[in-house]
Amino acid sequence: VHLNHSEIERRRRNKMTAYITELSDMVPTCSALARKPDKLTILRMAVSHMKSLRGGGVSNADGSYKPSFLTDKELKHLILEAADGFLFVVSCETGRIVYVSDSLTPVLNQSQSEWLGSSLYDQLHPDDTEKLTEQLSTAENNNTGRVLDLKTGTVKKESQQSSARMSMGARRSFICRMRCGTCPVEPMSMNRLNFLRNRNRNGLGTAKEGEPQYVVVHCTGYIKSWPPAGVSLTDDEADNTQGSRYCLVAIGRLQVTCCPGDTDLNSISVPVEFISRHNCHGVFTFVDHRCMAAVSYQPQELLGKNILEFAHPEDQGLLRDSFQQVVKLKGQVLSVMFRFRSKSREWIWMRTSSFTFQNPFSEEIEYIICTNVNVK
Repeated sequence: VHLNHSEIERRRRNKMTAYITELSDMVPTCSALARKPDKLTILRMAVSHMKSLRGGGVSNADGSYKPSFLTDKELKHLILEAADGFLFVVSCETGRIVYVSDSLTPVLNQSQSEWLGSSLYDQLHPDDTEKLTEQLSTAENNNTGRVLDLKTGTVKKESQQSSARMSMGARRSFICRMRCGTCPVEPMSMNRLNFLRNRNRNGLGTAKEGEPQYVVVHCTGYIKSWPPAGVSLTDDEADNTQGSRYCLVAIGRLQVTCCPGDTDLNSISVPVEFISRHNCHGVFTFVDHRCMAAVSYQPQELLGKNILEFAHPEDQGLLRDSFQQVVKLKGQVLSVMFRFRSKSREWIWMRTSSFTFQNPFSEEIEYIICTNVNVK
């Protein structure tokens, strides 16, 4: 069946409207307006916003961007100050460190040479080595069995070809205790990081004389194939990796404890949130992997179940009303606080901010998106 010209034009206009609306939501000056601006105003504000983000600067030959008023050393210092972290790459099979950035020194008082080629297990507290083994594991989890098809939005059975799913691009996030060294640090970053380290160390209690000192480090990164495609290794690098097929590429950051004097590593506060998607009745149709850290359930344990099943009986009415209300609001965000039953059967206070996604052509509500934040 051939579409007539007016139908084609109507679809084109609908697509254009959908993209303009999305652009309007992304630009702060547009979304802050009480009334939705016209298309020309949205485009003008978007251009202004992009110019303000870019500012005055220079683009290097490799496409990277640096403000013109900063030297390389100043920029590096600012990045380090903002992140309080260092980048490292470790072999999943052996635990050997194949790369570490020089920002390791101000964070852990250790030199690059002390880490490079050494085992990450030797840099961790003995009680945390088992946790590291879990994080470096690329074995398929026996509990997995269903995956989300991103194109269709449906949950399908996992195929045999997905055995490398945990290995390729799988995200990792964990907290561990890392050993501090005695390497001299640049005065530029010493004061702030010394303060953070001391505050961090307070949460682990006083170290005994002669024993290594540890600080709590939050590591986040991804499992990647090694070596990267198109990269050939030198003999020294090949020796370090010892035939590894996968590596963990991660950033380690000082994790400042909220409660000095509390020696339980598991009690260190980390803001936890996860994204979920529901049908109009509240049934989970998608859950991201962070739900494990927030409520201890694996995603497949929640899929197909109604969120009301996990709400405290006294909060079920409130949660049900919020789902009914957010459908009427058509795209506006609605927040609600309720108690969520974790896998350990504890009640966790959860703040859920939800909004509906509408099909831009039919204007029908396709699903509800929720950001669930663990409020302690």
